[in-house]
Amino acid sequence: MQKFQHAALITAAFVICHAFLAPPVCASEVVDDSFKSMSLARDYKMRVYLPDGYKDSAQSQYPVIYLLHGAGGDETWWASKGGAKETVDALTKRGQMRAAIVVMPGNGTNWFVDGAAEKAGTAFISELIPYIESKYKASRERSMRMIGGLSMGGYGALNLSLKYPETFCAAMLLSPAIYDPLPPETSGARRAPQFARNGQFDAELWRSLNYPARIDAYQKGVSRVAYWIMSGDHDFLGIALLSAQLYSRLLSIQPKQVELRIVDGDHESLVWREALPDALRYADAQCAK
Repeated sequence: MQKFQHAALITAAFVICHAFLAPPVCASEVVDDSFKSMSLARDYKMRVYLPDGYKDSAQSQYPVIYLLHGAGGDETWWASKGGAKETVDALTKRGQMRAAIVVMPGNGTNWFVDGAAEKAGTAFISELIPYIESKYKASRERSMRMIGGLSMGGYGALNLSLKYPETFCAAMLLSPAIYDPLPPETSGARRAPQFARNGQFDAELWRSLNYPARIDAYQKGVSRVAYWIMSGDHDFLGIALLSAQLYSRLLSIQPKQVELRIVDGDHESLVWREALPDALRYADAQCAK
């Protein structure tokens, strides 16, 4: 069913944007951008989706969605393989989500966390978000700021939102690589410099940076992030079980602000493309309350 729903969204977007009886009405665009990150000592690259009418609109504050890529991906993944532009176009035109800016940062393999190699979490919170909110018509309100990601990006979206719940109103976790207690040998986390000491994977460092180390502080805090979690049922990295375990932990904290979807599929791009419409609808609806 999900495959047909996503195909219908893409088809609707194509028909709307290419109708021959009238000028194109779907003038959204995806632009490349970057800035010099002091935290990372390198350029921070990204692609930014700007909704239809953005340039001429009198609207001064748009919701912002941050979509984080997985290991091996970059700032191009969501706009190319992930179908983000077509999906957001279709949902917006159907009135199923608010017109929004979508930021797709490229961040290497640093897992969007302050680890042994780079201060990627600091760069995201202290540099990327202020950059977007100063250059674009991006709202600075928590209720207009969402985050999501797949695999490594799901790990990043969860950890950033748990650590900074006052920053985000909703988080979308697609097959999040949140291995507890430790990543399997096949996971890229085992080879990531962020979790290494003296050239070797460090189990204690992984545990200190993974989400269970943040749950207690999050529970004691005031702000609650609405979570949408999904995984393929035969994800070869075991993420279906990990997702269910995370759901159970969050359910005890915020029973009305967490959803879980286990769908037919593996740890693969088709699963994430098909899940994106539901994830965006949920996050936008939660934040728009």
